Amino acid sequence: MSLLSPLFLLGLAALAAPIIVHLVRRTRAPLVEFPSLMFVRKVPQRTIRRKRLHNLLLLLLRSLAIMLAVLAFARPFFEGDGAAALQSDRSNLLLIDNSLSMRFGNRSEQAKARARAILDDVSGEKSALVTFGQDFEILSRLTTDAEKLRSQIDLIVPGLGATDYEQALRATENVFAEAGKGERRIFLISDFQASGRTVGEGGYRLPREIKLLPVDVGEGSAPNLAIVEVGAHPVIYQQKYTDKINVRVANFSDEDRSGVRVELSINDHVVEKRELRIPARGVESVEFTGFNLSDGVNRCMATISDDAFAPDNRYFFTIKRAEQYKALVIDTAVRGQSESFFLKNALTAGENLPFSLTVKSAGSVNPGELGSYRVVILNDPADLSDAVAGQLLKFTEAGGGLIIAAGPHTRADVFNRQFGTLAPAKLQEPVQARSDYAVFSEIKTDHPVFEIFRESGRVSATRFFGYHRSTPSEKSSVLARFGDGSPALIEGAHGKGKVLLFTSTLDSTWNDMPLSPIYLPLVRQAVRHLGERDEKTSYPVGKPLTAPPAQDGTLPAVDSPSGVRITEKAETPLGDLIVNPRETGFYRLRYPGAPAFVAVNVDGRESDLTRLDVNEFVASVSSGNQGASGASAGAAEVKPSREEIEGKQRVWWLLLLASMLLFVSEAVIARRMKTARIIN
Repeated sequence: MSLLSPLFLLGLAALAAPIIVHLVRRTRAPLVEFPSLMFVRKVPQRTIRRKRLHNLLLLLLRSLAIMLAVLAFARPFFEGDGAAALQSDRSNLLLIDNSLSMRFGNRSEQAKARARAILDDVSGEKSALVTFGQDFEILSRLTTDAEKLRSQIDLIVPGLGATDYEQALRATENVFAEAGKGERRIFLISDFQASGRTVGEGGYRLPREIKLLPVDVGEGSAPNLAIVEVGAHPVIYQQKYTDKINVRVANFSDEDRSGVRVELSINDHVVEKRELRIPARGVESVEFTGFNLSDGVNRCMATISDDAFAPDNRYFFTIKRAEQYKALVIDTAVRGQSESFFLKNALTAGENLPFSLTVKSAGSVNPGELGSYRVVILNDPADLSDAVAGQLLKFTEAGGGLIIAAGPHTRADVFNRQFGTLAPAKLQEPVQARSDYAVFSEIKTDHPVFEIFRESGRVSATRFFGYHRSTPSEKSSVLARFGDGSPALIEGAHGKGKVLLFTSTLDSTWNDMPLSPIYLPLVRQAVRHLGERDEKTSYPVGKPLTAPPAQDGTLPAVDSPSGVRITEKAETPLGDLIVNPRETGFYRLRYPGAPAFVAVNVDGRESDLTRLDVNEFVASVSSGNQGASGASAGAAEVKPSREEIEGKQRVWWLLLLASMLLFVSEAVIARRMKTARIIN
């Protein structure tokens, strides 16, 4: 037996009090001389002896009660079997970081060695094993089979994903749900990378009954060079790339780096090499331009040389050289002249245009030809035939994009009859200002049509002298309004296609927008939004991406960068194939004819190996004082502390209860003896 507070044993000196009282109050018969004993009552000898025994019993009860009370305050506990009993009720979870940063140096091997050491010290206890990066994986739920856990630890390999501590800690609650009422501990084995923590108010905290013990396997200093971003156009429509590819290189160290060579290769051929000097904790850029691209998807790669950490030295991306898609404008010819003069100039000026434009009047449109276009613009056409309107319904259902501009030629009753199920709103009477004008308001600058004007206030300077009032449908979205609250631009969906309804004109009849600098980028963004698929130069590892079906509707076969065929067949509601990339490099999409490629890179956040303040992090996610101070929980901390063992056994409570019972017993016996003397 051991004592948590042995100094309280000094209280045993209080045992002298009942002994002194017993000795002082001991009965001594006085010597009295009597001439005759005939008047003295005879007392049996056994009664005197009984009184002495009662007094000794009271002394024993008082002494024992005081001794137990003092011992209770000293807080005794039993080691050995008692500690083993405590450990048998405890549940442990080994939470091992296997994000990309754990590939630096020998962090992964250190983490596995520390995990094995912890298993040795918690032998006989229930333990679980979970790995995490930006996701988590439960390798084993709570078990006492240490050999099984060791074999799973040996198979852990760091992944390529980012770090997310909050998501990992949330996963532990699910594992501990099977643990019962015993103590719960998490051994978080990690390099404690600062980028893995989301700082904000109201962050996640562990339940109070779960104790977090950090096991740090990171180095004090971890310098690294990394390509953190490449800026390029994902799709071009001409042979020569005339814009600039911007490669950003970061120096995550406290020393300047000079002579950093940056190399650009396209389709496995080196195009150009440059050198950079990057200051400490700085970022520098280098530009490449003026090279030719092949038809289809071109595999591009920017590379730097850095021996410290290789996974982020390459950045994969793709540039697709595509054919222009066809766009059609349908308007009303007035006096032999098209009313789409401004619209045509805006959509045909410049180079590298994604579309080739055709302008036709409403009467000259062949309904059977609409399927060959990607985008159709109804620019306030008069007397549009029901055959064309019906074909436009099929056009959008199949995935085509439709822009409708409602001007003075548009009759609300005819429009609502022909496009009632297609348009995102029903038109009402037109409004024409005579002495005043309206302007844009409530613009959604986070939408692709308006995002280029996010930093500019010129959109609201356009003046509108006429527009149609409208009532948007429930599933539509109003992207902009006029000053009186009437919708100006409304977006809706029909089948696989999208529809934009502009309640004013795209010429200068009802507004001065064609004369303003916003006109060209606005109409181009609208056409791009409807006609171009959302293409990206690259995707981060670990996040799903989609691959569209071929023209015949079949989904492509997908090969990983290592050449392994991906057998997952999950699809989006629109029929695209969902791919979950777990490797970096180029994924091959096997379409009939020429294949396509998708580039996947590591998450740039993992390149910065700056460390957390471990003590502050543990305090921020813990509820109350859990006793997990210190930057590392070594193997010695795995064993239960004296406070933990004593707190679990709570022997002091039993001793204090026994002391109280003895005091009560002593009081009852003493009262009965006093009563008996009075009667005698």
